[in-house]
Amino acid sequence: MRTIKVATEDANAYYDIVSRLKRTRLRFSSISPGQAVDSARDLVLTSKEEASSLGGKAVAIEDLNKDPLIMEGQLLSRILDESRRDLLIGIDPGSRIGVVMFYGGRELGALTANFVDELVDLLVMVVTDVPHSSLSVKIGGGEPRSSLRLARLSRERLSPSASIEIVDESGTSAGKRGKIGATRDERAAVRIAFRKGVQFSDPVRARRTLG
Repeated sequence: MRTIKVATEDANAYYDIVSRLKRTRLRFSSISPGQAVDSARDLVLTSKEEASSLGGKAVAIEDLNKDPLIMEGQLLSRILDESRRDLLIGIDPGSRIGVVMFYGGRELGALTANFVDELVDLLVMVVTDVPHSSLSVKIGGGEPRSSLRLARLSRERLSPSASIEIVDESGTSAGKRGKIGATRDERAAVRIAFRKGVQFSDPVRARRTLG
């Protein structure tokens, strides 16, 4: 995997880049702008003005989404092989909606949402801005009304090639505490993400799953 290097002589740009990188899960190091880099191994992050002087071999911080989750996905898309850019999203519906996203087999981020519409808006933004080779959305069926609404909106607004499944979430709230800081809803979303479900394109089987 390529490594991220921060290279800029602009103090304000350096502070902006490092501050934003620290909000992601990515490792990085700092180098001087004149230091030689291996474009096959290093991903250089700099300011837009300085990126043009590097002949397109660097990524400008201004060209990345300010949301840390999306920004991390955008950078990972430049690091991972194209065959590994799989985007997997697990959703635990309810009064608080737990969401977890995996990209290339690693966790991209987890969050808790309060409204279905806002969550779907976020999903659209993520899948639009983060290049991916496949998209799979797994939705827990424990809250039938919310689950169906999420599935319908996702089917309407995401790519036709996206896989949208309704998952039997029995037992997803049980088990170990999970990682520090994760809410119960987010931990349930992780378990849902890795379960086999029923494609929402088959409404009869989907309704049976929702029981």
